[in-house]
Amino acid sequence: MVQYIRSHLPFILLLIAVAGFILYFSLFTVIRYQKLYSHYFDLAIMHQTTYNSYMALKTGDMSRFLEMTDPHTSLDQVKRMSIHNDILLGLISPLYFIHDGPETLLILQVTVVAIGGYFIFLIAENIFKKRPFASWIACAFSLSYLLYPPLQKAVNFDFHAITLAPTFLLAMFYFGMKKRYVLSAFFAILTMTTKEQIGLVISLYGVYLLYIHISFKQLTIGALKRSFLKVPRRVKAWSFFLIASGLMWVVLSMIVIIPAFRGSEHFGAKYYSYLIENPFQIFSVVFRYETLQYLFIILAPAALLSILSPVQLLIAVSEFMTNILSSNGNMRNIYFHYDTALTAFVFISSMYGARRFLDMRQLRFAREKTLIIYVLFMATIFSLYMSPLPWGHHRETFLWSNEEAKLQDVLLWQSYLKDDQMKVSASGHIAPHFASRQYLYDFSGGYERAEYVIVDTWDIARGFQAEESLVQYARLTNDWRYIRIYMSNGIEVYKEFKVESPTSKVQ
Repeated sequence: MVQYIRSHLPFILLLIAVAGFILYFSLFTVIRYQKLYSHYFDLAIMHQTTYNSYMALKTGDMSRFLEMTDPHTSLDQVKRMSIHNDILLGLISPLYFIHDGPETLLILQVTVVAIGGYFIFLIAENIFKKRPFASWIACAFSLSYLLYPPLQKAVNFDFHAITLAPTFLLAMFYFGMKKRYVLSAFFAILTMTTKEQIGLVISLYGVYLLYIHISFKQLTIGALKRSFLKVPRRVKAWSFFLIASGLMWVVLSMIVIIPAFRGSEHFGAKYYSYLIENPFQIFSVVFRYETLQYLFIILAPAALLSILSPVQLLIAVSEFMTNILSSNGNMRNIYFHYDTALTAFVFISSMYGARRFLDMRQLRFAREKTLIIYVLFMATIFSLYMSPLPWGHHRETFLWSNEEAKLQDVLLWQSYLKDDQMKVSASGHIAPHFASRQYLYDFSGGYERAEYVIVDTWDIARGFQAEESLVQYARLTNDWRYIRIYMSNGIEVYKEFKVESPTSKVQ
């Protein structure tokens, strides 16, 4: 028994770390939701879409599948594809037969992300299989992945289908390494369902597969053609499948699906409109200090080893450029979820970079133990500085304190309004508690179709979209159609006052 533990200790440590990650972040995200720290953007939106899809399966009313209340331009019911083509929300909706609350999404997200550490371990064992301490190197990179601050913060920030992408991409890459192309294709397709633009990453992975099988020793057309012809037919077929399917997904999503459901172009197109007006601005944006700072924050926790093997990192270049070129600064803020698709290839390139580091014969100190210490040191330093864990400089421990009194008021009305056909408008941080319904209106965007309006007066005065919420609150308090029926601990509830017409009383 002792000998078995000793020989499998790196893998056992990985399992303990994965279990610890799942336990801590499951508790953290669920309590964060329960104590009113989640938001309409985006937990309420994601939950409402998944809940409606679940109810479509449960009741047979398939019109509700992937349905949500428009959070942007109207109070109409729309399909999720009018915002993002992350149809994974519909695919995971059967899990709501186990539990039909936001907790299911949060625990699923944490668990899938944690499993990515296992695929890091498998990939690293393959990369370093001819090296001493290969399992320990694999364990070090797996722990670095689980400590990676941008990934941890994305997990904490409500739920997004794209946050599951790192694990799917790692699985795709691993099964591609093992030439198990059916499984690799499954995870490639699964990845594409997490967002509309992720197909570009899949296509670039297909290009990468061709690249590593073609010799570039002689850069002549004839030599490259002969080298291409020597690529195994199965590899070429697999590569072209990835390239074609990835591009097709992006083109169909951006040009056909989203415009068809939205009635206009993708809402994010405005973030890049400045490039149409002046394409030369791309150079000043790409080479600005903010871009270098963003790249450092993304690469440094993984020990900056990606610099030694940039080829694998370039597979995710489309995601880098999407974030870097956007006029929306939030897309370069690791507090959110925008960099999650980068994570897989940051670590894959880091592992290949580490192998190149070990192959540098002129560096006598380039040994396996040095590498393990360096990877863990960098992961620890950046975890201490950027992590939301209790030991981090940016730790998020506020929600472990006592719950606020207003939580009981919210739970009371959540129970009272449990009929999912009641039309409710709710303010930001309490909206996720009322999202298990067909119609849910973001208070900051309007309330006039709601039967009940529930607001947290602290939230609307100080929270996200406070300016818009205060305008709506002023309208609401002067709207004769709504009567305030409840007020306690800053929670106010308004009910629509319906006036019956004289003819309705005639029998």
